[in-house]
Amino acid sequence: MNLKDTIIIIESPNKIQKIEKITQAKVFATKGHFKNLNKDIFKDYENYEPIFEFSDDDVKKRMNYIFSQCKNKDVIIATDPDREGYGIAYLFYDVIKNIAKSIKRAEFHEITEAGIKKGIENSTEFSRSNLNDFEAFKGRIVGDKLVGFLMSPKYINILNNKDISIGRVQTPALSLIVKREKEILEFKSNPNNQKLDYKIKVKLEKDGQVFYANNQNLYSSKEEALEAIEKLRNNKQAQVFNIEIKNSEIKPDLPFRTSQFQEKMNKIFGYTPDKAMALAQSLFEKGLITYHRTDSNALSNEFLNEVENFFKNEEWYLKKEYKAGEQSQAEAHEAIRISHIHSFEDIEKIANKEKLTDDEIETYKLIFLNSIQSQAKNAINEIKNYEFPIGILTFKASVSKCIYKGFKKIFEFQEEQEEQEEQEQKINLELKEKEEVNILDFELIDVKKKAPQRYKESNFISLLEKAGIGRPSTYASFLPTLLKRKYIELKKKGKNNEIVATNKGISLIDILIEKNDEWIATAEFTKQMENILDTISKGDLKYIDFIKPLHSKMDFVKLNEKSKDRENLKPSDKQIQYAEKLAKDNNLTLPENYKENMKICSEFITNALKNTKPQPASDKQIQYAEKLAKDNNLTLPENYKENMKICSEFITNALKKKG
Repeated sequence: MNLKDTIIIIESPNKIQKIEKITQAKVFATKGHFKNLNKDIFKDYENYEPIFEFSDDDVKKRMNYIFSQCKNKDVIIATDPDREGYGIAYLFYDVIKNIAKSIKRAEFHEITEAGIKKGIENSTEFSRSNLNDFEAFKGRIVGDKLVGFLMSPKYINILNNKDISIGRVQTPALSLIVKREKEILEFKSNPNNQKLDYKIKVKLEKDGQVFYANNQNLYSSKEEALEAIEKLRNNKQAQVFNIEIKNSEIKPDLPFRTSQFQEKMNKIFGYTPDKAMALAQSLFEKGLITYHRTDSNALSNEFLNEVENFFKNEEWYLKKEYKAGEQSQAEAHEAIRISHIHSFEDIEKIANKEKLTDDEIETYKLIFLNSIQSQAKNAINEIKNYEFPIGILTFKASVSKCIYKGFKKIFEFQEEQEEQEEQEQKINLELKEKEEVNILDFELIDVKKKAPQRYKESNFISLLEKAGIGRPSTYASFLPTLLKRKYIELKKKGKNNEIVATNKGISLIDILIEKNDEWIATAEFTKQMENILDTISKGDLKYIDFIKPLHSKMDFVKLNEKSKDRENLKPSDKQIQYAEKLAKDNNLTLPENYKENMKICSEFITNALKNTKPQPASDKQIQYAEKLAKDNNLTLPENYKENMKICSEFITNALKKKG
């Protein structure tokens, strides 16, 4: 590839040398955001047009030099392939659009020769790229700044505490943690929840192997349970009455999207989300993995074919295709995966060549294993349930053994211990009906109602993703911000950290509710705002249709303004058209004055989005759900034909029960 007279613009300086070597082009890095919002944010409150300015004089001097190098040159702007990257790209394009010979937008999903070549081949004239992405970028950055600049000072004064901050996404995240903490406190304060019940288990032995079987009867007092045990003590042997055998398939993890990668890194190595992303950033810049900020589980056909050619003769290999997923906003993106296929043994050579740290090696091994295991057969466990009548009670023992390793046999390398089902014992026990086993002892099991569990650091990001709070580029920032403000703290429990809301965090959410600012703490509002940003990217709404409704939530208070200025602003044409489309599509009645009053119009859109008609299930989904229901004697849920989500959840739960 020879682009000798071309300028390529990227974000990270660590990628310059590699891209220059591959392309022969001159490569410059913006070093991330080179322009930020001015302290006043807007030029005016009519169009809410933001004011961007250089971060500081040093950045201005450095960037002006880069701009000058673009004069009369072919320029390819290849900042990161996400909304933030496009925002940086547009601000660069806006400066050089009248001085460069030509300007194209390219996306590099992997820093390899093939990945860069593909990005350049698929590049497009910047003026014909999706300029709506910049509108959505403006909405995100201006919206977050507006909320912070208006809401934070308000509550600094109310709480008389300078260390207070409110955020469009951090505050709903805190609200989830506070809600769970209150549920736990409420549970503990109810004396009925502290009451213990009891069960009985029996300790058995056969051919030197000790195992347990449980009885499901509940006893309301310890004395009652001990009395039942005394009636059983004369029994020295038990006979197998019934044996139930079933197979359970264990699937390998999906190819990583950002949230899943961050959680796995936390679960296995204890790394925080921001450390996990820093390690992934380094591996991406070295060309070892694909782009690490993604909400997609998809793998490219090129990669699937590469895996097939390398491993097709392996017994465990099975080609599997993955879709982006319902949560994905960018189907063009891939999951996080290794850039090229190689043997497991080659990792050591790669580590030496790229001078990887120990942490980077661990991270690369994890992504390597995930990438390969995603193209492997399921493992199969055989589960045997044995029933033992003892006296008038029946005891049940579940024994599990792996009868087919599937993906687990790859390189004989496992990244973590598999979690067992409750009461499932991994021993090699083979019993026949009417065969006798020895009774060693009877024991009591304390049974108490389970309190709601605090969120774990390792699974909190999935909760945010499910709730629609944030995007892959921002997940890593939530917990550090909440920890810095001392709204939460982390407490070690076992191998993981639990997230605990502090009194300060609880008080903040309480005062937001008291002052009628609960909207900023709700996941639903943030989710709707994220959806509107995605709608802007598609061109169905404009930037102003996001900012005006958000500003209305704060009573149109202006920056540095003490008195409230409640302007009767009108909605934009796009907003009106979108409201009318939602009304038509969902058979809703438009409110009076929706064309004259922006607040009325925006509230209608928000409520309509909450009640949007669900997407119907496909014919294949319906047929599969009905087959599962018939084969497993299950009742189909209401509206399973009309609602794809209901149908999909039924299928997932049915497959879990089926094993």
